[in-house]
Amino acid sequence: MSKVSAGSIIFSVAKRFLLPWHFWKVLSLQRNRKKTERVFDDAQLKLYAQLLPGGFLHYGYFDNPSIEPMEISINDVYRAQTRYAELLLTKLPAGTGLRILDIGCGTGAMAKMLLDMGHHPTALTPDKTQAHHIRSTYSNIPILECKFEDLNGDAYAQAFDVVITSESLQYLKQSIALPLIDKILKPGGKWIACDYFRIQEAHEKSGHFFSEFQKNLAGAGMYIRFQQDITPNILPTIAYVHSFANRIGLPLLSFGIDKLQTKAPGIHYALQDLIPFVQQKIDKNLLTVNPDVFARQKQYLLMEIQRIK
Repeated sequence: MSKVSAGSIIFSVAKRFLLPWHFWKVLSLQRNRKKTERVFDDAQLKLYAQLLPGGFLHYGYFDNPSIEPMEISINDVYRAQTRYAELLLTKLPAGTGLRILDIGCGTGAMAKMLLDMGHHPTALTPDKTQAHHIRSTYSNIPILECKFEDLNGDAYAQAFDVVITSESLQYLKQSIALPLIDKILKPGGKWIACDYFRIQEAHEKSGHFFSEFQKNLAGAGMYIRFQQDITPNILPTIAYVHSFANRIGLPLLSFGIDKLQTKAPGIHYALQDLIPFVQQKIDKNLLTVNPDVFARQKQYLLMEIQRIK
């Protein structure tokens, strides 16, 4: 492999801004960035799936909430993610052969567990990467490749005994999703939901406000039959990520910047105004995985939801 010089890198970057065709491409890509639906090719979830080969994309459930981040191994995270799924599945009605819709199924690990238990799972995801993985890995699991809000409710009216949303409720538009869940559930059917909610204003806007969710749930003719606060049990996952970022990620970033300044001062000079912006974004993202901040602003709940009779 030929050595790449600093000069060639600088020229490559510069031409994308100075040559008309490249500059137009930069503008077009930037202008249209929000027109590309994130859910249809989610690189972030794809990365998670590669880093966490257990097949789950949700937080882990730690039976020992007081475990220190330094004591957690990556295998502990795998086990905690499986434990999370097992906890949800304890809320299934008794028996086998249930028809279950897994909304926001990720890479299909939960659906596979349901299949192994003797149920009839259907996986739903709008992400084409996840859909391709499920089709190639679990060919006997039906998959609906669409946003849940786009599902044909008439075609699936009263089709499911159980609906599961495992960390996917936060992405659903409640005004459409709640009546649709009610429509596709059989009489006496159950919705198992496990997700986090905002309990106050938060710097990071993911998650519905819980008070608003309760109001919308009642408006859709449903109520929370069972509720368990599992916030303490998922905090070790967040603490592990936060600790890893601070102990390894940030020092590596600092090392990289220092090496860039030493080995390629021209590139460092060209990017000098960008570096503080990158560090600011990292600091903001670190707040998202700060367990203390999460516990103040959000609550992670496992719920069983049913129709109001």
